[in-house]
Amino acid sequence: MCVDYEGHRTRGSYDRDTKRIDITSGPLAGQSFKTPTGAARAVMAPYKPGVPPNRNGWSFWLLDDRSGRFLQTIRPSA
Repeated sequence: MCVDYEGHRTRGSYDRDTKRIDITSGPLAGQSFKTPTGAARAVMAPYKPGVPPNRNGWSFWLLDDRSGRFLQTIRPSA
């Protein structure tokens, strides 16, 4: 999966079992986040430090399958 934010692409991998996101590229490479939202907030923070990073991570990340679908489309039911 990936996201383009403020002209910077960040890639990550999503674990369907744990719901964690591991960042694989960019300044956060190697970091792991418990939720897609936590990862989204971390990606945003350095590029717009004065803006509260309130984002829904499920609708922030795109799948890497060229479909343009958001991570939300594979979100497990609660």
